[in-house]
Amino acid sequence: MDIHAELKKAICKVNPGINEENITPEATFIGDLEMDSLSMVELSLAMEDSFGITLPDEELAKLTTVGEVTELIESKLGK
Repeated sequence: MDIHAELKKAICKVNPGINEENITPEATFIGDLEMDSLSMVELSLAMEDSFGITLPDEELAKLTTVGEVTELIESKLGK
């Protein structure tokens, strides 16, 4: 499973107007991807559906880039 590709799909699902080319590991959710706190909660739920893992809001709130979330998912999946 390509975690970054799945995460990209989840981001596009909760933020449909986003340019997929902007979703890079270095991209920040608030600045680069223009996501707000509601979008982050929706993203958390979408990732739980995609990966079958629970991502607590407190943990997700500490992460600012797509790459950091990818690393968190990898650690939860034991990769």
